[in-house]
Amino acid sequence: MELHIHPASPNCVAVLAATACLAQDIEIHHVDLFNNAQRDPAFLRMNPNGLVPVLADGAFVLWETTAILQYLASLDPQARLLAHGERERADVARWLAWGLAHWNPALQPFIYERMFKPLKGLGSPDEERLASLKPRLDAVAGVLDEHLAATRFVCGERIGICDLYLAAYPIYAPQAGIEFDAYPHLQRWLERVHAMPEWRHAAGKTAS
Repeated sequence: MELHIHPASPNCVAVLAATACLAQDIEIHHVDLFNNAQRDPAFLRMNPNGLVPVLADGAFVLWETTAILQYLASLDPQARLLAHGERERADVARWLAWGLAHWNPALQPFIYERMFKPLKGLGSPDEERLASLKPRLDAVAGVLDEHLAATRFVCGERIGICDLYLAAYPIYAPQAGIEFDAYPHLQRWLERVHAMPEWRHAAGKTAS
């Protein structure tokens, strides 16, 4: 299998962490987003959206992080990252959808304004905009914190693909000035996921 990534992408870290948890052998290809390699016709034939990560398993090409995570987990004979039972799988689907609809969109403006905008030379962060978005971030962080008060991981007592997905964007929380001190259960969960050897391996691999 081949995985096309960029070092700055949190979603790529999530997918790489999954391959590490599952001990899957995968060939890594770096896509130079800053030099518009994602607009190259060859890459657009794999993903017409021009985004990473992209997984190629022979002739089967898959994009969208949540789909890639589910596919990789499904290949594991031991089902280490998969939920068992219809309700459990529905719960995972629920939290992946919540991440797409609420969690990531709440975090993205802070990461863009305070990290990537200065990095790309697009000016200073729009703090007025971020102040108006802070209540939204607080609300979604509160939802996750309350949920994690009763469980070690998002969907139970063992790590799953929803943990890897939801823990991805917060890797940039320090640089984006996002603090989770008011959400102790969320904070402990993040520390737990980010301290995993597989996660550290994945974060280091994207930086190589």
